[in-house]
Amino acid sequence: MIEFFIAKKHIVERKKQSFISMLGVFIGVTVLTVSIGISNGLDKNMIQSILSLTSHILVSDSTNQEIVDYEELSEKINQIKGVKGSIPMISTQAIIKYHGVFGNYTSGVKVEAYDLEKAEKALELSSMIKEGKIDIEKKNGIYVGKELADSTGMKIGDEITMVSAENTEIPLQIAGVFQSGFYDYDVNLVLLPLKMAQYMSYRGQVVDKINVRLQNPYDAPRVAEEISQNLSMMTMTWGNMNRNLLSALSLEKTVMILVFSLIVIIAGFVVWVTLNTLVREKVKDIGILRSMGFSQKNIMGIFLIQGLILGVVGIILGICVSLGILWYLKNYSLAFITSIYYLTKIPIEISGKEIAVIVGANLGIIFISSIFPAYRASKMESVEALRHE
Repeated sequence: MIEFFIAKKHIVERKKQSFISMLGVFIGVTVLTVSIGISNGLDKNMIQSILSLTSHILVSDSTNQEIVDYEELSEKINQIKGVKGSIPMISTQAIIKYHGVFGNYTSGVKVEAYDLEKAEKALELSSMIKEGKIDIEKKNGIYVGKELADSTGMKIGDEITMVSAENTEIPLQIAGVFQSGFYDYDVNLVLLPLKMAQYMSYRGQVVDKINVRLQNPYDAPRVAEEISQNLSMMTMTWGNMNRNLLSALSLEKTVMILVFSLIVIIAGFVVWVTLNTLVREKVKDIGILRSMGFSQKNIMGIFLIQGLILGVVGIILGICVSLGILWYLKNYSLAFITSIYYLTKIPIEISGKEIAVIVGANLGIIFISSIFPAYRASKMESVEALRHE
């Protein structure tokens, strides 16, 4: 226990150097924790936004033909464990023409046509509707994204002309404005009733694909395998459909952690420098302690404890402050950030396991940074140390 008090005395005597060491650890832990919390939240928010309207599993005919018996197939899919609902759909491209308060607007859009009754249950479309409502009976209704509506001045009840891939012009009426939370959807995607899309394409009672929604999106590989084997259909999971994006997110997070980890390593180096300097300054004191009967183990313990005190205090302060920052960011929006990233609030996501890893990694670096100066001090013999001036 005497080693602890001697280590504490050394820290007090070297206040400036000790403060710099603790500050380095504090900054490293704070930056790393906040960065991971924000990165996790942004990744999760992006995935949730993508999954708001996209399929968890996209089912299509194995011979790339249109699906004729889609109602029967949809019912079979619904019987599989973990399936929340399946939605027959047609996905295509079209041009919309709109004359509004901002003038004439003509643009290409992605069109997804759903059986709205099934989509309402499986996709919970009503929760995304910001203006208007889902009207299953309205066959000529079109649902546009909020970004598209805001940029063109579209309002509920306005007329839109849609030009299909078959060059068919159909007058439609805006029935609702949705917001998925994913910018590309909200500015480039429009939703139609399935019957209208079938009418526009002259293809009759067929669909391209079936959108399968799951209770847990991460069950997609298992359910997709079951659909492929039991129903002889071709499947694609949301992970496969967004593979490039998910890979980019993973790479971005890895690079970010590596970059900010350098701050922690630098903080460890500062501790190493501080202890090395202290060993040089305390050579005579070390000699006195050795002559008083302190063993090499005792001397090494003094300097190890000193390094760990500096590290632990910096880590505790860093974790407390970073959690406070994350709490503030989660509960209070910052306009200059949320406007850039298409968010209402900054999403935060960090687990106890991740905090434990951060604490453990920092303790490891501090221990390694402390052990070499401590070992050097322990190897000094009393006569050699007392001769040093």
